[in-house]
Formats: sequence, structure tokens, C-alpha cells
Amino acid sequence: MHTHTWKTLIVGVCCAFGALSGTPGRVAADDIGELRQQLAEQRRVMELMEQRLLELEGKEQTRSDKEIEYGYSQPEALRRDGLEAGDVYDGGFYVRSKDNSYSLNVNGFVQSRYTFLAPEQGGSRNNFDVALARLAFSGTVFDPKVSYFFQFEGTTFGNSNRQTMLDWWMQYSFSDYAKVQAGRFILPYSRQFYTHPGNLLFSDLSEADYAFNLQRAVGANLSGSLGKLSYHAVVTNSIRALDAGGQQNVGAEVAWQGRLEYDLLEPYGYLESSPTPTAAPQLSLGVAAAFNPVDDVSGFQNVRPGDRTTNVTVDGGFRYLGLSVQAAGYYRRNNFQNAAQIGHEVGHDWGYYGQIGYYLTERLELAGRVSGVDFHFDNNVNRSNPRTRGDVREYTAGLNYYLYGHAVKLQLDYSFLDGDPFDPTRTSTGDNRFRIQTQILF
Repeated sequence: MHTHTWKTLIVGVCCAFGALSGTPGRVAADDIGELRQQLAEQRRVMELMEQRLLELEGKEQTRSDKEIEYGYSQPEALRRDGLEAGDVYDGGFYVRSKDNSYSLNVNGFVQSRYTFLAPEQGGSRNNFDVALARLAFSGTVFDPKVSYFFQFEGTTFGNSNRQTMLDWWMQYSFSDYAKVQAGRFILPYSRQFYTHPGNLLFSDLSEADYAFNLQRAVGANLSGSLGKLSYHAVVTNSIRALDAGGQQNVGAEVAWQGRLEYDLLEPYGYLESSPTPTAAPQLSLGVAAAFNPVDDVSGFQNVRPGDRTTNVTVDGGFRYLGLSVQAAGYYRRNNFQNAAQIGHEVGHDWGYYGQIGYYLTERLELAGRVSGVDFHFDNNVNRSNPRTRGDVREYTAGLNYYLYGHAVKLQLDYSFLDGDPFDPTRTSTGDNRFRIQTQILF
């Protein structure tokens, strides 16, 4: 029984005996003696009950102070339909202390993809891939302000069966205004790449984002938000492209970048498609700039070791009800390391994408995207790499079916890739590409 229940019972007993002892009239001596004996016995019982209550209260307080909760969440914090307080899932499987000083969250993600590619030059190709498979661990240690994140990734892209430790970082949060992060982390440069791949409108990035994103590096990040304005200030080792290797600096220079984002209406965030219709319109604009001393060759980005690039991107996103619109423009100024070979000291590269998604029903979404890349000069990167094809324009249409939002979904898209190769002996190409991708995200 609860403490207040026992106390009520004790008070009631006392009142009953008090009323009996105060009854007017003459009472026989033997009755009085019997009553006194009963009162003494009851007093002993009450003292034992009080002692037991104090013991129980002490144990309960000790358990509350030291208890580690295995899958407990307040009813108002539940995030998934059908979950009750005491479940083990709340945006991820978790273990945490009541004060959240210690916590462990486990998340998983896997994408399986089929690709059919029919180029105008050469034979067609059918291919199955485990596009991305990730397992992430995150939480807090010692203090809710001290957080950590570790993420492992496997993929069969590039004719491999590669596993790698993708991210590992720690963070201290002084407040919403200032957080300091150190380790290897995704860089807040491109809006599309900063979005979790499981929340993209299409099964993969745009051609422009492959050519211009600055993806991950080892370093430090100062970030925060001031009302509707959020900021990032980052310093890292040289930033490699997605098809480049290594992560340590070759020379003395370091890379730096900054990003600002402002919410003109409700925050758009980093979610290209929202299976839940938004009642209020969302609109956010972002701008980022970066300097990068290139330390490894990339066919995706037409850069090579020794190049020094200055990069700028402007992006924005709008969402209302079942409609999502997102766009970005990219610029890169490249001071070529091999200027004598190229015949130019500086190149100016441009790129863009614009995309739109609309829910025909609550589960079925129609999507379209246009993207383009314009490299100024051939940087003689790697002509054997099929992606080193010069300028390219992408026209993509897609259809998404959401079984359980982004947690379980099916994506189909068709792209026509119109390419202008660097090699003057090769003619322009028009590749047809069809993809089907399934996904589980938890």
C-alpha cells in the first residue's frame, strides 16, 4: 500500500479509539483495563507499521536515485503509434538513467538497391547493391550536456564489400546558443548531403551534390542557434570527396567552413520529404562557404592533390501540406596545382539542382528533379573513371511509397543523364538509368 494509505488507516484507528475512550457514562473497571490493554497492543502495532513504512520509503528513494531505466518513457513523450510507457523504443532502442546523465541509443539503417543502366555507348548493366547499411550508437555520459556518436557503415558500392567506422565524435553543449563538437563528423555544408540519406526525396544525391558537396572530415565544430538563426563554424583536416581516400593532412593548411541558416517561416529542417502533412508552411534559407586544400584525387569533383578550392553554396526548402520544394546552387573556385599542364591557373565550376515532391495520397508521393554540373576546365583527374565525364545534366522522375513513413519505404526513379565529356574525341552521351530501392530505418 502507498504511504498515504497507511497513514489514513492509522489516523482512522486513532480516531475510533479516541471516540470510544471519550464515551460518557460509567464504565466498569474490568472494561477499562481491557480497553487499555487493547490500546497498548494497537500502539505497538502502529509503531511497527510506522517503522516498516520508513523502511519502505527509504528503499524507494534509494531505488529512484540509482535506478537505470530499461525502456521507460513518459506517456507524453511517446513518438510511435502503439507504444506504451515502459517500451524500449523512442526514436531508437535505448537504455538511460532517469536524469539522462547516462544513456545509450541504438539506431539502424539499410538500403537495398537495383540499378539498370543503359548508356548510348556501350552495353547495358543490371546490378544489385547493398547501397548503405549503418549501425549507430549515441547518447550521453556523466552529464546530459556531454554527448557522443559512433556510426559504422557497410556497402557494396564500387565492387566492394567495405565496412568502415563512418563517424565518431563527442560534443559538449553549453546551451542552445553554443555547442562544441570534436571528432570525425558530417560537415554542415550542403543541405542535401547534411540530410540523412534515409530522408532523401530520391534514392540518391543529385549529380550536382556529388560534384560539389564537402562531406566528412576530422576536426572541430562550434554551432548553435539564436532564435530563427542557426550557425556552424568548422575547422578540419583536408576534406575528401566521396570517391577519395585518406583523412589526415598532407600539408600545413587546414580546411575551414561556415554555415548560416534562417527560418523565414516555420523551420524546414533537413528532411526532403515529410510523410506527415505540415499544417503550417515551412521555409528556410541557408548559405555556406568553405576553403579546402585538396589532398586526394577525385573524379566526382574534378580536383587533384595540391588544388586549393574556395566553395560557396546557397540553398532553400519550402514545405506545406503534401508539397515539398528544395533547391541549391553551387560555386567552386579552383586554384590548380598543375596550372602548367592545364594551361590555366584558375577554374570556375558551377552546379545546381531543383526538386519537387507531392503526395498523391497519404502514402504515395510523386517527385521530379533537374540538376546540372558545369566544370570550367578538364583537371586531368582520371579519364578511366566512368564518372569523369565532364559536364552533365540530370532529369529524374520518381515515385515513392511509404509503408511506415521513412522507416519502411519503396522508391522508384528514372533518370536521363545528358553528358558532355572532357575528351574532345568522344561525343556527348545520353544514359538511361532506372533504380528501385527499399529501406528500413529505425
